[in-house]
Amino acid sequence: MNLTSILTASFAFAFASLGMAQAQQLNMPIIQTSYTADPAPYVHGDTVYLYTTHDENNAEGFLMKDWLLYTSTDMVNWEDHGAVASLKDFKWYKGENGAWAEQVIERNGKWYMYCPIHGHGIGVLVADSPYGPFKDPLGKPLVWNKEHWYDIDPTVWIDEDGQAYMYWGNPNLYMVRLNEDMISYSGEIIEHPKVKDYQEGPWLWGRKNAKGQMKYYMAFASTCCPEGIGYAMSDHADGPWEWKGHIMNHTPQTRGNHPGIIDFKGKSYCFGLNYDVFRLETDRHAERRSVSAAEMTYNADGTIQELPYFLHCKLSQVGSFDPYRRVEAETMAWGYGLRTTRQNPSGPWNPTLFVTDIDDGEYILVKGVDFANGASRFTASCSALLYGGTMEIRIDSIGGKLIGKVDVPNTEFKYREFSTPLELVTGKHDLYFVFKAGKMQKKNLFNFDWWQMTPLRKGDVLKSLVVEEGGTGKHKAVMQEICGLPEHTVFMPQDLSAFSKKNPLPVLVWGNGACVNSPWEHFKFLNEIASQGYLVIATGFIPMEEKPYDGERSTAQQQIESIDWAIAQNTDKDSPLYGKVNTKAICAAGMSCGGLQTLHNCADKRITTYMIMNSGLFKDASIAMPGMPMPGKEQLKKIHGPIIYILGGKEDIAYENGMDDFRRIQHVPAVAINYPVGHGGTYRQPHGGEFRFPAIAWLDWQLKGSKEAAKMFQGSDCGILKRDKWTIEKNGKMK
Repeated sequence: MNLTSILTASFAFAFASLGMAQAQQLNMPIIQTSYTADPAPYVHGDTVYLYTTHDENNAEGFLMKDWLLYTSTDMVNWEDHGAVASLKDFKWYKGENGAWAEQVIERNGKWYMYCPIHGHGIGVLVADSPYGPFKDPLGKPLVWNKEHWYDIDPTVWIDEDGQAYMYWGNPNLYMVRLNEDMISYSGEIIEHPKVKDYQEGPWLWGRKNAKGQMKYYMAFASTCCPEGIGYAMSDHADGPWEWKGHIMNHTPQTRGNHPGIIDFKGKSYCFGLNYDVFRLETDRHAERRSVSAAEMTYNADGTIQELPYFLHCKLSQVGSFDPYRRVEAETMAWGYGLRTTRQNPSGPWNPTLFVTDIDDGEYILVKGVDFANGASRFTASCSALLYGGTMEIRIDSIGGKLIGKVDVPNTEFKYREFSTPLELVTGKHDLYFVFKAGKMQKKNLFNFDWWQMTPLRKGDVLKSLVVEEGGTGKHKAVMQEICGLPEHTVFMPQDLSAFSKKNPLPVLVWGNGACVNSPWEHFKFLNEIASQGYLVIATGFIPMEEKPYDGERSTAQQQIESIDWAIAQNTDKDSPLYGKVNTKAICAAGMSCGGLQTLHNCADKRITTYMIMNSGLFKDASIAMPGMPMPGKEQLKKIHGPIIYILGGKEDIAYENGMDDFRRIQHVPAVAINYPVGHGGTYRQPHGGEFRFPAIAWLDWQLKGSKEAAKMFQGSDCGILKRDKWTIEKNGKMK
């Protein structure tokens, strides 16, 4: 065994033992669902059209019947368009093998595919679209110079002056000048002098150097075997050619090769082929190849920097991936183990392609998905013949955060749309569709046609939780986090049909104790208020679990944002609250630090009334506490509506400050009530405990005009005194 054989066998054994996670860390082939070779990339607009040959799944030697197309706008996620042409398109050829390395180029709105048919020359197909259908305009080969290896691997370039050139050949290099119709040529076939290290697979292109001079390049598969990617340069498209070196040197991993070179979105790329996907399965050799790509760099003098082998090259995403459109499931950066096929592949041609051969544990990776401000739902079209399976939607890794899940049952092989809400994810992430089986069936779980995400809109519910069965009021409430109102929690009746312009929802805006940026201590209390027919907006993140929030502190401004949002909903025709909010009945309230935030905002003329709970302005204005608003007592003069202080008795650390506030307020109706439970109040008790009764009564009186509720505070024998342990004081403005 020679050194090359030893290296090849050693590499193959090590490669076959790689796990999928390790394989993904390398620059693996860009297509895994089919065996592809002979890459022919073409840039048109913002898209790369990658045409390839196709090694059949059972190929041992070269078994090639059709030509495939893949497209990408970011160089890492590729959409499979299946076979866009085949040997059957050449009626003059009766064989079933020999669809070798083609190239496609566009001119004057037509797409020309130059196809070598091994042993039968080079034919040409024409289409009005890059996707086909391609048709044979000649009914014979365009060129048929010599048998077998000589007439293979055409490459076409249209120069600045409009002259088109076609090169081809193994082991010699041939050229003709194509006419403008691109399906005929003028003059004789020219055989170029032997270029050093040239074997086959020429690729012609031109580019201007730093001085604005046009330079021409010829990349090629360098002398077999193994083949590298060599290149030559010239000052003219028709040569002569001077060998310059290697874009990628001979390596044991390549065996054969075939280059394709493009510039795309400010970067240069070299495409080639290898056996790396097949080596994930076995250490033996068969002609089942795969296309790879790598970023390529030019030197200042126009020469090209040599690349390492593809696995160790760089291939970065350019741009990002938009999930808010219909995405064909066969669009992916990685899908090893999966296959793509058309509906009824043995019947009439059908453009519908889908992912199949889905087994337990396999997955699709889509790189760099831009969720922007978040997605609300995921919809997929799938079909299953037997037991079906589950599609887990994860981000950042195979075992990454689960943001949604779709169960696909038996659909009797009919496609159905399945939809699921998604947990909020913002920004750019890698997206994984991980396929899981049930107990009965581990292979061929279902087919996957397309998917789409729905972007969040203002007003969409991000998270939702029903607390204590919706509260004790007649309007069962729900706690929600809503898109367009970050860092706030909204409580409202689940059924809004009872509310209208004639019966609108009054509003309570709430600030939390300790300036915590979540109402985790107060959600039972606030939910109970909402169940009485109120729109309650609390500062901070929604508490999906009853545990302390540990994060940044809230600000007084968030309470103003709550008022702004409530008023905006009333005029937003897309909001469920449209025409249902009483913008003239707003209570600003808060506990402890939240009470100080309320007093900080008290001058806002949109506020109708106030509830200051376990709070009051500090008597000593020199005291400063981090994160707390600390206005002086003069702030009380800015209060312009009725106000109630609900305190926890003399054991409440805010008692002296709160009662001092109350005694200073003489210009608006004010009341102070105390219940001897200390500073913590009763908010965390079921339905908010005892504090809910005076709070709801105050709101019903001040915001709904309830005379019955007013009795809780009016008169010498007011209702609050009939409740155990409560005390009350009122100023001269109170009736």
